[in-house]
Amino acid sequence: MSFDPVAATVRVAESEARERLSVGDFAAAEAALHTALAQAPERYDLRCLCAYAQQSAGHLHAARANYEQAAQQAPASLELFNNLGVVCARLNDPASARLWLERAVQLAPDALPPRLELAGVLQSQDDIAGALACYERVLTLDPRNARAFFGMGSAFAHCGWNDDAIQAFETALALEPAYLEALNGLGIVCKRLGRYERAHALFAQALALTPDDPSLLRNQGLLLGAMGDYTAAERLFRDILRRHPDDADAHFNLASLCLLTGRLAEGFREYEYRWHTREPGSAVKAPTSTLPRWHGTPEEAAAAAMGGLVIYAEQGFGDCIQFSRYVDLVTSRFARVRLQTRGSLLSLMRRSFAGRVEVVAGEVNETDEAGFSHHCPLLSLPFACKTDLANIPASVPYLVTAPEKRAAWQERLVGESRRKIGLVWATGKRGLHKQTFDVPLELLAPLLARPDVAWYSLNKAPASAAEQAFLATQPITDWTAELNDFDDTAAFIEALDLVISVDTAVVHLAGALGKPVWLLNRAESEWRWLLARSDSPWYPTMRIFRQARARDWAPVIAQLAAALDADALPENLP
Repeated sequence: MSFDPVAATVRVAESEARERLSVGDFAAAEAALHTALAQAPERYDLRCLCAYAQQSAGHLHAARANYEQAAQQAPASLELFNNLGVVCARLNDPASARLWLERAVQLAPDALPPRLELAGVLQSQDDIAGALACYERVLTLDPRNARAFFGMGSAFAHCGWNDDAIQAFETALALEPAYLEALNGLGIVCKRLGRYERAHALFAQALALTPDDPSLLRNQGLLLGAMGDYTAAERLFRDILRRHPDDADAHFNLASLCLLTGRLAEGFREYEYRWHTREPGSAVKAPTSTLPRWHGTPEEAAAAAMGGLVIYAEQGFGDCIQFSRYVDLVTSRFARVRLQTRGSLLSLMRRSFAGRVEVVAGEVNETDEAGFSHHCPLLSLPFACKTDLANIPASVPYLVTAPEKRAAWQERLVGESRRKIGLVWATGKRGLHKQTFDVPLELLAPLLARPDVAWYSLNKAPASAAEQAFLATQPITDWTAELNDFDDTAAFIEALDLVISVDTAVVHLAGALGKPVWLLNRAESEWRWLLARSDSPWYPTMRIFRQARARDWAPVIAQLAAALDADALPENLP
């Protein structure tokens, strides 16, 4: 047999690569495999090995390219499909990840790794039923699979099914007492339920395993803040940042703490890290713009005076309403201003800023930005305007309702002599975090029974069958089907005497209209409502009723009833 120098080169390179992989030297392994593939590009097994080295080194884009090329050459492979699905998931491409992992599961229905990976991807797509089906299948094959119990706990927690989440996390920990992710997950659920002492013990147990884990330290800091120890929480966040200056999540946590405690200048500066945070539910998508960002600096003044500003909406409807107050502030600095907002706010915003600002809805592309010199995200305007507690632009109303709609509602209610109060008791968001905002309907029954109040639902959240049955027995009028957008809702609110609401966009809408509004605020308050205040510097007509303990609404409702007794006539309402 004649000597084949090409085959020899490939064998030597492959041997070197496998040896380097065995000791974790991924860079050297990748270099050796590049040498081998240059001589034998048809060797899909070497391409998979190269992709694995790249995946292990964190070079995910390169790994994906090699896996995908190998998939075109290789026969169907469980390992290849699984690895490609994992890489796609890590690259935040859940659709591709799902495709490859489903192919892996089809090849080997009883293989656990791809099914577990698929469950995580399905959960990231909010396909909770699909994720739970995967976990249940894993547990039929391996009843003591701690990862499956942890995954189920995460899925239950995502839906706000707290008891099920706790049971699943506890089962995972019974199987693996040092399961870090399960300790953390259970701690988060306990924190949200107000079981602070147990959450503290769980985070401490997890930190004993990995004392410097930034994620665990951040959760401990958030817990300390929830427990009212803001000094310790801030010290912890700043300590994280001393060691990890680029930790966006720690910056974001610090931002929320500074804003909550009234240090708005520093808070809004740190809030700029919201674009980069990885915390679920916190990350915000930055606007796509070809224009330079406006920061409100003196150096930008000359260009701004001759140019135009595009303001991009972000986050929820309440955020859009609260921070649209800044639009008029910037009209004096720019020759032209355009506000990009969300569709349900379009009519209301166009009327409110008519003649001063262009208001559009939907995406704004490069062509739409022609004639403008700068852009700014809506919630960055307080930072650019150097907002602190003393200079919040709090003149209300800054939103304007449609006269004909307002008149129609006033005519409809003209015969009602009782106080006319709009009520919102739920956010409609059923995730673990947002569920803590809602007031159980049964607690409201004594209020709804008051003979001196005509109650009107402003609650747009879908009601469960049990809630519908309860509401059918209560003296509350529900015309929300007629409220098609915020313009309709605003006109209805103008015809009422008072709005009482949990922390939803309706609170902001009533405040922006200058109507009396009473906020039912949870113990773990949003930063915008500050601490221990019954008023708000953002909305002069607001009164805040606060929980003293997490999820304990009964004392709040009692205070609310007393306030209604004291304010017996509409003209006495704040």
